[in-house]
Amino acid sequence: MNIKILFFILVFLSNSLLAGKLKINVKNIQEKVGSIHFALYNDGEFFPEKKGKILGLVKDAEEIFQDGLLIEDLKESKYAVAIFHDENSNDEFDTFWSLPQEKYGFSNDAEVFFGPPNFEDASFFIGLDDFVEIDIELR
Repeated sequence: MNIKILFFILVFLSNSLLAGKLKINVKNIQEKVGSIHFALYNDGEFFPEKKGKILGLVKDAEEIFQDGLLIEDLKESKYAVAIFHDENSNDEFDTFWSLPQEKYGFSNDAEVFFGPPNFEDASFFIGLDDFVEIDIELR
């Protein structure tokens, strides 16, 4: 077998086998109804806007309360997570005069002052083959 082909195969296999994993636990889900919306970001320019997320998931609140959420096959990067508890299952983050009517949270439990936190406050690093577990408190 050609050395270049063998090298390519080894590099491809090692890169595909080495991937980070993220486990997200959501704390203080009081009403285990509705769903939890997750958005994962790796770029601060559009955090936490809808168009900036690299992954968006919606999971049953009861399931998340029991098991959390596991995201696999992540590349080495800085990441941030934004979530909200959609208790009425209308697939929207409900607000009244721009005030949240549903609970929400960010990775690192980043503080909110008159708007969402910045990416740096909410971000964390995942390396190749890392397993990172985070807790997010709903507020």
